[in-house]
Amino acid sequence: MADPFEVRMRFINLLTHLSASQTASMKTASFALKHRDMDEDLHSCILESLDSGSSTSMNSRANIMYFLEHFCDMAMKSGAEGHGPYVEMVKRDMIKIVHGVVTEGKKGGSGMGANIKVARKVVDNLKVKGVLDDGAVKNIESELRRKEQERSKMLSEEGGQEEKTDAVRQEKDKKHEHRDKHHQKSKDGKSNGHKIDKRAIEQRIEEDRERNKRLRESVWAVNGDNEEELNKLWEETSDLNDDDYVIAREEADERAQFARYHKALLVEAGR
Repeated sequence: MADPFEVRMRFINLLTHLSASQTASMKTASFALKHRDMDEDLHSCILESLDSGSSTSMNSRANIMYFLEHFCDMAMKSGAEGHGPYVEMVKRDMIKIVHGVVTEGKKGGSGMGANIKVARKVVDNLKVKGVLDDGAVKNIESELRRKEQERSKMLSEEGGQEEKTDAVRQEKDKKHEHRDKHHQKSKDGKSNGHKIDKRAIEQRIEEDRERNKRLRESVWAVNGDNEEELNKLWEETSDLNDDDYVIAREEADERAQFARYHKALLVEAGR
């Protein structure tokens, strides 16, 4: 039997390194299913990673949310491959999970608004798959709307504060020209808890691009049942009647007439 502490640490490490890669999600989900005897403990690792006091980045929180959808797909499989209790735990704590995904951790990040869209998308997908019922989705949507209002208010207050700060700085620059360089450096180098770095933004763009690519691939994917389309056409096509025979004879006459005309042109050209 594996050491519980080691299993927990390895699962946390897998959660930390989740990305838009489907392989990473499958590896993490397979690990959790392999150690299903520790389901409650491993589920708590997910909640702890999304806790507002954790240092989990904005992108990692979004990746965990996307992972949960894939995780539920695998856990809902019948027999030894699946594990229903995992799905029940996700269903039970979904509001707490969503709250963690859209809440800023220690690293902060004004991009948490993007995670609201991620949470809403995954919740809708889980509803379609039968993991979440209408009541749960309604409660989650209320939480997301509240977060959107909080974020709008925060951005509005930050914008007003920055305008005041810039006005004061410009006034000081006029009075103390010899400090222009110092003030410019301070302005360019300023940082607060709600800024996210360029690398995180680029990483998010790349991961979203990868997910959209996989989504397009799944849209065009077809199954191996070649009879399905034929059966569909057979069911949708109406029965033959007298009008169909009349139209068929008219089309046959037109083709025969064109063939005679084309043959005559060839004979004329050969003379």
